Amino acid sequence: MSRIQERRREEKEMRRQSIIDSAEQVFAQRGFEVATMADIADQARLSRALIYFYFKDKDELALAITARGLQTLRRSFERASAKCRTGLEKATAISYAYIDFARSQPDYFEFIARGEVREFGPSPAKENERLCASEGEKTLAVLADAVRCGVADGTIDPSVGDPAAVAVVLWGFIHGMLQVAASKQNMFEKVMHLDIADLLQVGLRLASRAIRAG
Repeated sequence: MSRIQERRREEKEMRRQSIIDSAEQVFAQRGFEVATMADIADQARLSRALIYFYFKDKDELALAITARGLQTLRRSFERASAKCRTGLEKATAISYAYIDFARSQPDYFEFIARGEVREFGPSPAKENERLCASEGEKTLAVLADAVRCGVADGTIDPSVGDPAAVAVVLWGFIHGMLQVAASKQNMFEKVMHLDIADLLQVGLRLASRAIRAG
C-alpha cells in the first residue's frame, strides 16, 4: 500500500470514528428512537449523503457503538483480572467490573443490552455485525480464561464444565441481574424496601459459590 493509499485509509477511518462520536452524542441527548440520521449529520457537520456512505441507517451506527462499548468493557475485564491471583478471584473481579461498567457507562450498557437480542449467525455478512460479534467473543474470552485459570489452580470446581460455557452462563446471569435491577428499581426499593446494591451483592455471592471448588 502506497503512502497516499495509507493516508486515505486513515482519513476514512478517522471520519468513520468521528461519525460514531457524533451518533453517541445525539443518541444520548435525544434518545435512539427519536434521533435521526439528519441529527447526526448536523452534529458531525457533514452531509447526510456522506453519513449514509459510511452507515446505511441507525441500526448500523448502533452496532458500531455497541462494538465500542464491548471494547471498553473488555478492557475493564482485563484490568480487573490482572489485579487478581487466582481464577476464582479473577472471575469475581470481572463480575464486579461489569456492575461498575453498567453504572459508569449506562449508554454503552444500553447498547450492549440492545445488541444481546440480535442474532448474527456464524458468519455475519456486514462489517459492523462482524465487528460487534468479534468484540463480544473477545470480551467473553476474558471471563472464560479466568474460569480456565481457576480450574487449573484449584479454586474453581472442574465439574462446572467447559470454561467457555461457564463464561456465557455467568455473563447471562450478571447481565440479567443488571437489567432487572435497572427496570425494577422502584419496586425493589420503594415497595419491597430492598437495596439494589445489596441485591447485586447477593447475586454475585451466589454465582461465586456455584463455581467455587470444595
